[in-house]
Amino acid sequence: MFRDPRSIAAALLAAATLYAGVHWGAIVAGGADSYGYVSEAGLLRQRRLEIQQDLVRISPWPSALDTWTPLGYREAPGRPDAIVPLYPPGLPILMALFQLAGGFCAAFLVVPICGALTIVVTYALARRLFGSNSIAIAAAVLVASSPVFLYQLMNPMTDVPVTAAWTLAALLAAAGWPLAAGLASSVAILIRPNLVPVAFVLGAWLFWIRDRHTIVWRFVAGVIPGIAIVASINTRLYGAPWLAGYGAPGELYAASYFVTNFRQFVQWTIETQTPLVMLAVVPLLWRGPVAVRDRDHGVVLLAGVAAVVFVCYLFYIPFDAWWYLRFLLPMWPMIMTLVAASPERIVGGGRRASVALAILVAVLAANGLRIAASRSAFDLGRGERRYVDVARFVRERTEPTAIPITVQHSGSLRLYAGRTTLRYDQLDPRWLDRAVAFLAEHGRHPYIIVDGAEADAFRRRFAGANELGRLDWKPMAVMLEPTDIAIYDPLDRNASPLVITSTARRAGWRCERPYVWPPPLRIE
Repeated sequence: MFRDPRSIAAALLAAATLYAGVHWGAIVAGGADSYGYVSEAGLLRQRRLEIQQDLVRISPWPSALDTWTPLGYREAPGRPDAIVPLYPPGLPILMALFQLAGGFCAAFLVVPICGALTIVVTYALARRLFGSNSIAIAAAVLVASSPVFLYQLMNPMTDVPVTAAWTLAALLAAAGWPLAAGLASSVAILIRPNLVPVAFVLGAWLFWIRDRHTIVWRFVAGVIPGIAIVASINTRLYGAPWLAGYGAPGELYAASYFVTNFRQFVQWTIETQTPLVMLAVVPLLWRGPVAVRDRDHGVVLLAGVAAVVFVCYLFYIPFDAWWYLRFLLPMWPMIMTLVAASPERIVGGGRRASVALAILVAVLAANGLRIAASRSAFDLGRGERRYVDVARFVRERTEPTAIPITVQHSGSLRLYAGRTTLRYDQLDPRWLDRAVAFLAEHGRHPYIIVDGAEADAFRRRFAGANELGRLDWKPMAVMLEPTDIAIYDPLDRNASPLVITSTARRAGWRCERPYVWPPPLRIE
């Protein structure tokens, strides 16, 4: 594979992708997703996915369990004082395996390694389907330079790992290894179960190409474990095989979402990839010269996988930020391979096709890197440092029994500061003053922590019915970059503000170890 210079270039591109993910990526379990996945990995290592919270029973306000549930978790059905993770088990399993080999911080290597794997497998898949190293390296470059790929490469989330898994499954199917393709599909299903229809595409393609039932059944045998594990965990945690942590299918999908999602996905794709990405339809509509028609089976595979991924999210709850294009990332290797194959379809190979492909890749890659930089993809790791900076301050400056009242930091403070957190966005708007008084009476010093625009949201929620809701006294501590963060002490309103030292400007691998690991299974 690595005798051709373009194969060597693909390996170097994968290495550069790995370096970028490690150097600029978030090495922090901060927000809902990253905290949820990393902490779930710690629970898996203890062979238990429930956290018992005894303090729920003594909390007098309405919906007490919701207030004691950090981001990334939900109530355990039938358990009024326990919580469980929201997320599928695939990525946490990978993180736990990496941690067994390399310790806590190894969990943050999963996404960069999967990013590098995505590049290698995209190259191998394109070369196998189209028999061209030029198309293969072009497809790999287009994926590696895509803004949404680079953005998600910097986040410890499922998007890049599930992309690597489905692309690997497609490659193994194309290579005639059905059982291995099925097992790779199982991994992908464990990471993101709602994309199980992609497995049907691969199975149907194998049947069409190979025309042998035994091959399809080998593939099915590989897929079954992933489906069975997800169904078992869903039943145990949420009450039924078809229920996910996010909610029932009827709560997540609706026909009315189609128009909004279609418009947004198309708009975001063209904005970040330029209209040239529409060249992906050329191999579908233009069969080209006889010399390239034998590759139509590869076009069918790529188009089938891409179409199913797209349809799976057309009816999903819409979101309003461009990076939710990440939902479609598993189809990116397929789309970019079709884009790379389009010049050959149009001009029929030869020097003209090579020149056209080189120009196409240069334009799209340069634009992709520019867009990624302008949309802060390479700043995400530094921005996420605020979670550990705030946690370090709270750990050093507050009592071990303190209760931070917060939202965005509700998970990270549990992990990095060892403090039990209370979600103010789940607290009844009439109960802030009384909840603070209750906590103080029970020896649990409360602190209010607001991140950025949360300060205004906090006032809107509580100021009308609570004296403390106005936040009209000086905070005990502030952080001004990369975002405004303030810590208020409602029991001491005369404190002189301290400045929380930010480490956001320091790039590179800097992993903060948690205050307690693995996560406690019981909170008193």
